[in-house]
Amino acid sequence: MSSAATGVRAPTSARLVIRLCACFDLAVTGAFALPVTAPAFVAALYATDRALGGESLTPELAALGLFFTNLAGMLGVLWALVRLARPEPWLARADALGRCAVAALIAWNLATGALPAVMWAFVASELLGAAAQGWVARE
Repeated sequence: MSSAATGVRAPTSARLVIRLCACFDLAVTGAFALPVTAPAFVAALYATDRALGGESLTPELAALGLFFTNLAGMLGVLWALVRLARPEPWLARADALGRCAVAALIAWNLATGALPAVMWAFVASELLGAAAQGWVARE
């Protein structure tokens, strides 16, 4: 049951944490959401990885890959907007679980060598966001 249905409102500090996590997601997923920004963001990730000693070349996003990148980005933007508008504990708990799943997917792809090592920063940010929201949304 939602906190709105039970009349329970998250404390101000919890709402702030939920909204900060949503803002971070909005910035990152927003970069993936548009066909004009997604290739540049992917190129920036690979450039950062090379600057840190990685050797991966930036792959070209084929049409289907770009479509799914944009689709995932748009869904991320919408989910972030929902949490900005309604920073409720049950949404934070759902987001924390989703962040753990995303972190596991990224880590698995890193383990297979499919992603540049700079993506470990995303694993860390997902786990930190999950921990922060899980903490403030605990019952």
